[in-house]
Amino acid sequence: MNREQTKTLILAMLIIMSIVFTQKIWFYSPIKILQSEASFKEQQTAKIIETRNQLIVPERAEVSFGNSYYTTISSDIEKIWEASKNILSQYFTEEVEVIPITLEKYKENSRLKSVELEFGKNIPSVLVASIFDTVDNKIVNGIKEIRKILIPSLNRGVIYIIGKDNNVFEVRTQAYQESRQLFNFLDELQSMNYIRYYPLFIDVENPTLMPLSYENPIPEIFVESQIDVTNETMITEKVKSFFDDNLDFVKTIKETSGAIVFMYGYGEKGVRINSRGRLEYSEEIGSISSSNVMTALDTAIEFILQQERDFPEGAYLKEIRQDNKGYYLGFGYRMNGLPVAFHSNNIVHPIEVEVYGNKVRYYRTFIRRKMNFPDAPIKGNVLLPQQIIEEHIDLLKNNYLKDNNIEEQRDDKEILSYIERNITKVEILYYDTVENNRNQLLEPAWRIKIAEREYYFNTYDGELLYSGLVN
Repeated sequence: MNREQTKTLILAMLIIMSIVFTQKIWFYSPIKILQSEASFKEQQTAKIIETRNQLIVPERAEVSFGNSYYTTISSDIEKIWEASKNILSQYFTEEVEVIPITLEKYKENSRLKSVELEFGKNIPSVLVASIFDTVDNKIVNGIKEIRKILIPSLNRGVIYIIGKDNNVFEVRTQAYQESRQLFNFLDELQSMNYIRYYPLFIDVENPTLMPLSYENPIPEIFVESQIDVTNETMITEKVKSFFDDNLDFVKTIKETSGAIVFMYGYGEKGVRINSRGRLEYSEEIGSISSSNVMTALDTAIEFILQQERDFPEGAYLKEIRQDNKGYYLGFGYRMNGLPVAFHSNNIVHPIEVEVYGNKVRYYRTFIRRKMNFPDAPIKGNVLLPQQIIEEHIDLLKNNYLKDNNIEEQRDDKEILSYIERNITKVEILYYDTVENNRNQLLEPAWRIKIAEREYYFNTYDGELLYSGLVN
């Protein structure tokens, strides 16, 4: 074979290879790209559903062992919720009867051995049902919101639900199958050295539980905001995702307060991060509306996953509100198993999202994380809430007169009776005083709600940390 023939053969081979590779590019690559995109969307949808199921959990649980012995659960709420779901799935997926009953019948059953699961504010029943892969059943059709679910230990095949406006329902199923997981959990809990609670004011028909003793020490913990406003590199990377990873047309404004504002256009979209690390995002989205709470929640979850990659550990759905056009969703989170609370003029819950249609109009977040410091030394014994009430009785009396616009003198017995009847919530949590710096010492506190006012008292010295009216 001469030189010219060799060149011709090599050229022919190159042409054939070019045709083969071109065919692979034009005919195989698009299919692989489409398959890859479909796989990504499936993974994204699965992540949203998984996150939704993690967020829809009770805020707390009250366990009755009978004979007026109770305990409350917050830190192990996931364990008791997982055990409860095995029973509840039968009521959300099987044929059931939904019967309105009286609150008194509900209370009678709650005194027997049982578990009462308490959810956040205005939680639609369709969201709870979605955990069991059903959105159309008799519970959803008959009970629009779920505040509490009572699971009796003895009366199998029956649960009780408190819905909107304290309406109470009995839910019965004929297809009940025995599941011992929850009741084994209760038996194990009863055999342990649990914190005993008692309805201390039952003589004035107030069933609110109060601890008889509290020997479990709760540490104060050092925390820091997730966002460090002094770290410019962190801030830049943080806000990029809100502007499609492009800050070319975004103005940056540094306020005298230490806050940083990022603004696109004439305010169509903006992010503000204050000196403590609280982030606020807003976007003009036009006149669109939402009609489906499930879609609104999934939209909020997808948005947060895009911006934050994940929710903080211990996050849960705390409140939902619907207005004429959209939904407000508030999320809480726990540290060391206890809820974290604070009070601020601009933000009510640690994570807040307002969804209109399938768009997020507002997003606000203020999350702390535990620092790599040892917990602060325990200061002593945890004071009981009834001791704190007694120590601050003059404050409670004065607030009673102020909140009820009473100017004339009232008998102390009348005021004390009012206070005892209207204690509606007693729970222990971490209170963030939201001071003007990024680092913070979180203090354990008793939250005590009396009528329309709530109080936060330090658990160790009884100091008043906050007091205010609630809706």
